[in-house]
Amino acid sequence: MADFETIALEVDGGVATLTLKRPERRNAIDMTMRAELREAVDRLVRDAAIRACVLTGSGGSFCAGGDITSMRDRKPGIEDARERMRQTGETVLALLSLEKPLIAAVDGPAYGAGFGLAAAADFVVATPRARFCASFARIGLVPDFALHHSLPRRVGMGRARELILSAREVDAEEALALGIVSRIVAEDRLMETATTMAKSFVEASSTAFALSKNLLNQSYGLDLRQTVEAESLAQAACLETAYHKEATQRFLDGKPPRFRWQADPA
Repeated sequence: MADFETIALEVDGGVATLTLKRPERRNAIDMTMRAELREAVDRLVRDAAIRACVLTGSGGSFCAGGDITSMRDRKPGIEDARERMRQTGETVLALLSLEKPLIAAVDGPAYGAGFGLAAAADFVVATPRARFCASFARIGLVPDFALHHSLPRRVGMGRARELILSAREVDAEEALALGIVSRIVAEDRLMETATTMAKSFVEASSTAFALSKNLLNQSYGLDLRQTVEAESLAQAACLETAYHKEATQRFLDGKPPRFRWQADPA
């Protein structure tokens, strides 16, 4: 779909696969990858032909975080650093608010910013050798890639506090128990499983998915009345869609729904 140096973006049957491609550096994020991720995520947002997305790494790694070498060589100064991080923040903000399903397929390390990328997904499929670590404190940094936002929503504030402040590693089984990971599959089934999950959503209502995801993103900031009012407005919009009307007629006619969740490859 596009020519990039550090990532690949491919679209097939409504499913976009975004692959981090610096395997020699365990897909660590350098300045080039930061810029290319921003461009690729913009395409995920804008392209109406893309109905679901898979985010993964190459070479047996998901993402080892920020490239330490590029950190060493960066231009000094607080204002320059803040501007770089603002640009990074816009990328992860776009992922967290993406009005399409996002499945992270994690093999090997998801460290630092890589953990933030995985936590930005709606679903995380991992292999037994996947490892997650908010490793920032090990080099005297605070988490970025919105991990202070996404991790507490996955594991609760107490666990998020422990994982961020201790910078300890979590293996795949613990990640599953904590709710970081949705399911664990063998290495040779990782991409097939993630793609199957993504394809399930091609036949889902894009309006209902987008509105429901938006409500979930707001849920911790709304009181009960605000939640009910927001749900009422969203439901009213969904009731007027052609998708809902067709789905209702299919039910009355005894036909199966178009959208059927599937996580296991046929």
